[in-house]
Amino acid sequence: MLSLLNLKSKDEIYKLMKRYLLLVILALLTRTLSFAQDIECFILTPPETILENVTKISILDFTGEKGKVLSELMVSELFKENRGIKKLGGGLFQSTREGKTYQKGGRTNIFTVVERSQLEKVLQEQNLSNTGIVDDAQAASIGKVLGIDAIIMGSVSYTSKDEPSKSQLVDLTGKSYTQYCTKRTVSADARIKIVDVNSGKIIGTKDKKSVYTESKCDEKRSGLTSVSAMADMCIKDLAFELVNYFNPHFTYTKYEFEKVKNKDFKDKAKEAKEYIGNGELAKAFPIYRAIYDADPYNAPAAKNLGCLYDIVGNYDKAKEYYSLAAEIEPNTYESDVRRVNDEIAYNQVLTSIGVIIEKQDYAERSDVMADKVKTRGNKNDRYEVKKDPDNSAETVARVPGDTEFMVIDKKGEWILIKLLGGKQGYISRDYIK
Repeated sequence: MLSLLNLKSKDEIYKLMKRYLLLVILALLTRTLSFAQDIECFILTPPETILENVTKISILDFTGEKGKVLSELMVSELFKENRGIKKLGGGLFQSTREGKTYQKGGRTNIFTVVERSQLEKVLQEQNLSNTGIVDDAQAASIGKVLGIDAIIMGSVSYTSKDEPSKSQLVDLTGKSYTQYCTKRTVSADARIKIVDVNSGKIIGTKDKKSVYTESKCDEKRSGLTSVSAMADMCIKDLAFELVNYFNPHFTYTKYEFEKVKNKDFKDKAKEAKEYIGNGELAKAFPIYRAIYDADPYNAPAAKNLGCLYDIVGNYDKAKEYYSLAAEIEPNTYESDVRRVNDEIAYNQVLTSIGVIIEKQDYAERSDVMADKVKTRGNKNDRYEVKKDPDNSAETVARVPGDTEFMVIDKKGEWILIKLLGGKQGYISRDYIK
């Protein structure tokens, strides 16, 4: 809200606030009226480079003031099974929630990492320090003693800069004043080098940079985060990015499910959307599949089926349905086909390093398009179900309230419903919501 202080009058402030509120309301209405549904999740992504025939590694302390911190954080990253999965921001009316993946079999801890105590012992025996100040031949020699395939080393450095500034502002009473601010920028640069122990050759190098900035004004300037603490924030980011260079990680992905426009399937599409919103993909699938079977030229339904398979990592099935959607509306859905082709290529890379994503499938249901009814009341209530559509007929079951049943047939004020165990019976409309 500080930007409001730059305005010249209260009227301008009030106008801007009203305009902002109107935009928020319009955005919320647009979202509420839309039948599209998003799923935010994480999918496994291969590293930038593949270390062939490398399964066991060790990391020397990087050179530089924060070198040991960086190497320890990288080791920590390599032990994580779901590296990259993080909490998701909640937005305006949604709380923060845990990130998740729907893929089975995906993992990120693919390397065996030598314990630091074992590395320190070998370095002492070799009269070397664990600082990364060794040449490639020495690194290979250390690696052979440790019985590893590759050794990782590198360097890291950081710089900082404080930039003062001042500006003339007007407060809400119309009084002018001078605001003094300081912007602190900390930048860290790192370089990684991976040496093959058997050949002594460099099999990978990568440079990475991380920058953090922070600004505070007036009396709050004394509360600026220290340079060292901001450097540590940079180092943490660098550890993640450097490990991504040679190790798989999970990446955030948003899948948007299309609105099914055919009015004949409006209610069913709404039901599927609710399942998607709750993360119940297995319940949404048979609905979209039934819609597609009833209307094979329904491109959004085909796209949604592709999304459901894409999310769980069954990329071949995802491509099948994305391609069908693209045949109907190429300009809209060809990008989905291109993306899943990339995912298929990524999956082949992951398979080559021993990470196998399970090809999940969904169960189909023949009754998914059938009408359903729900009984009144609550679970403690019981309503008689008759053998025939008549109050004097034999009672075949007493069903609970607030329970959904599939409709088989309708006769006047009676509804033939499917019961447990393959049975059926008639229930009065008086007992239905």
